Amino acid sequence: MNKTETAKLFSDKSVTSDITFKREHNQTSGEFKATVDLYVSDKIAIENKVKDFPTEGQLERIKNSFGKSDIEFVLTTLFWTDELSFNGWTVKTYKNISDAIEPVKFTNDTYYQSLISDYKQFSLNLSELAEQLEIMNEYDFAISLNKVLYGKLNEIKLWEGYQKLRASHLLIHFNNSNKHNVTTAYGINNQKATIDFVLDLNDGYKIGIQIEDIQYRKFVIGRKAGKFAENLIGSNLFLNNAFWGRGKKSYLNYGDTFKYQYEKIEKITFTDLFEKINNDFQNIHNEIDNIKGQIPSS
Repeated sequence: MNKTETAKLFSDKSVTSDITFKREHNQTSGEFKATVDLYVSDKIAIENKVKDFPTEGQLERIKNSFGKSDIEFVLTTLFWTDELSFNGWTVKTYKNISDAIEPVKFTNDTYYQSLISDYKQFSLNLSELAEQLEIMNEYDFAISLNKVLYGKLNEIKLWEGYQKLRASHLLIHFNNSNKHNVTTAYGINNQKATIDFVLDLNDGYKIGIQIEDIQYRKFVIGRKAGKFAENLIGSNLFLNNAFWGRGKKSYLNYGDTFKYQYEKIEKITFTDLFEKINNDFQNIHNEIDNIKGQIPSS
């Protein structure tokens, strides 16, 4: 590997041929610990994101783990939108990297030059595909809302990556308008992004909103979640006493500890969606003592 030319793809820093590259580098400074995807010794820390966007907290943790050392932090990403910025990080898209690759600078061997050229073209093709997947500030990426796109991306094994990308993008924006300091997270279940907005209560019980496909769910979690849900319904708190799910049940469930009701949502702007979520959490806070009072005694 031509170490000098490789480093130049990520940074304008002057480097020598004796630098080392380490994948999955573990770094610690005081109480801060982090793993960075690629570390160029004493020069550059590189975090690579192909399928989603990083969180501010994740990138800040990496920076803190290097203490006051003179390290350049570089985020490489397949997808990008100019509305995002991460303090202290240089962003290199796959298109930037593809444009910077000059095979003849890496080696005189024509065989290896052809391999590098193939990688350059592959990176360019990926970036051009990513550019076609417009990232809107809307909840418009559920399977049920765009079955044509699902079919095309699933065929080339990119649908789940697209779901991660859009869910992480949604949460970056929500966390800028998180009025009630709720915990957020997302995962992929059966090729669908499942996005959680959660408030901790007492004794391991939680309450919150979950979005999956076109279901907007209100849920409770806890050891006796069923009884908790029944108490809330009976008291007309949070859950809907007119809800009828499968089998005419007043709530649905995932296992014994997760009970929920849902309503259907269609394509909706982030602004309207976040207003709906924040209003539901405002209603929770307005009745928080009464809601906590419905938690079953152990």
